[in-house]
Amino acid sequence: MALSDLLYPIFLFLSRLTLLHLAFDGWLIGGPLGQALCKLPSFLADASTLVSFQSLILITVDRFQATVVQLRSPLISRKFCRFFILATWIVTMAVRSPYFVAFQLVEYPRGIKCKKPWPEAFGETTCSNYLLAVAIMFLYIPFVLFLLLYSIILFTHHRGT
Repeated sequence: MALSDLLYPIFLFLSRLTLLHLAFDGWLIGGPLGQALCKLPSFLADASTLVSFQSLILITVDRFQATVVQLRSPLISRKFCRFFILATWIVTMAVRSPYFVAFQLVEYPRGIKCKKPWPEAFGETTCSNYLLAVAIMFLYIPFVLFLLLYSIILFTHHRGT
């Protein structure tokens, strides 16, 4: 989670700086390097956000296990901890992989621009379905899970005191 928290401001800053530059001038670099610089900052900024959310879920489950069901075998054991960390990155990379298709360098008469034509790349319905699915799976469900598990933790501690 620390790595994703570090990557987020770095790549968000780069993508925002790029957007500011694009508002006034064109894209400076063409070719494969320009494509990579067009796609990677936004991909990594959004990927680090999803990794943080997934890490928070793992932390919440671990806290739930440590406080509510202490005497049972751990839900997330030390043995599987590295697996879960790696899995959060793999799932995130898979979920955010459409960024590599959507972001493109587009040539205009006045220069090159980095654009994100989601509907043109995937179709209007596919784009809407993708964004809705990501919101449900990585924002709404984790939020409900946080509320549920922390409420159980709170009531368990309140009842115990």
